Amino acid sequence: MKTLRGLILVLVATFALPSLPAAAQGTNPAGAFVQKLADDTISLLKSQTKGAARDQAFRDLMAKGIDVEFLGKQALARYWRTATEAERQQYTTIFDDYMLRTITSRLARFEQETVKVTGTTKGPKDDTIVASQVIGKGEPIQMDWQVRSMAGGLKIIDVKIEGISMLITTREEFGGIVSQKGMAGLLDAMKGKIEVMKAQSAAAYK
Repeated sequence: MKTLRGLILVLVATFALPSLPAAAQGTNPAGAFVQKLADDTISLLKSQTKGAARDQAFRDLMAKGIDVEFLGKQALARYWRTATEAERQQYTTIFDDYMLRTITSRLARFEQETVKVTGTTKGPKDDTIVASQVIGKGEPIQMDWQVRSMAGGLKIIDVKIEGISMLITTREEFGGIVSQKGMAGLLDAMKGKIEVMKAQSAAAYK
């Protein structure tokens, strides 16, 4: 059975700040934001919601906490500037589904663990770094969230697990595909992976 720590490691490989000294969390809004997101996720996992409704609930929850449009542009990096308007629109639509399906497809089954916010520090560009630990079997996993105040409220713009950036990992993966196969190749690769995840999700609920 997959565990939450297994999910977290998958998130790093899929899209993912070194461990920072934790300051007192206090009433820091970013710390409270991350803790609530983690608590809501665990609550949903323990609920009786199943099938497509469960997938959609996870997608809605992740959409509230993550700025998907920002991450999409950052993941594409310099290739965003050279893409045509049509390619940008298609990529943005696909990336939204790609990222949320990647996250939710890993949440089908796993044992309960807990995420505990341990402190906050000031990050770049007035961002807040929220330090946390995933606590369960084995040694705790250090998980640091980069939170930014956006037009729609607080949003997670990067996550580092044991020092590995989710955003940088995805940027390198996407960049490698575009450099070899162009934007069309990247879009096809993303769509192919989405179809695989759809099939896996459907099989999990049979």
